[in-house]
Amino acid sequence: MIKPVYRATRHVSNLIADAAGHPAAQLGVLILCVAWWALGGSETALASGVSIGSFVLTQMVLNQQRRRELALQLKIDELILSKRGARDEVAGIESKTEAEIEEIRAGRDPSD
Repeated sequence: MIKPVYRATRHVSNLIADAAGHPAAQLGVLILCVAWWALGGSETALASGVSIGSFVLTQMVLNQQRRRELALQLKIDELILSKRGARDEVAGIESKTEAEIEEIRAGRDPSD
């Protein structure tokens, strides 16, 4: 029951995030705001709607970026592990602290 709902909401979230990322979306928001003002709509209602919409949209975009980042990281890890002579400890480095990353960059073993 949960998986179909998760897939459906993920699909809708991706569609909305992609549409909102299109340059025409900014023009659409501007037109909507001008039309709202011209038709005498409440500024408070418009401000509330825009605030709620921007919060929800930000979460959708961050969720999409997180999935893309995870996929890209997996691809990079796969390339590192398949390359002969590559340092395997670099795969999965994103979960290490900044100090551990600097030690690996300097060529030292962070477990020492």
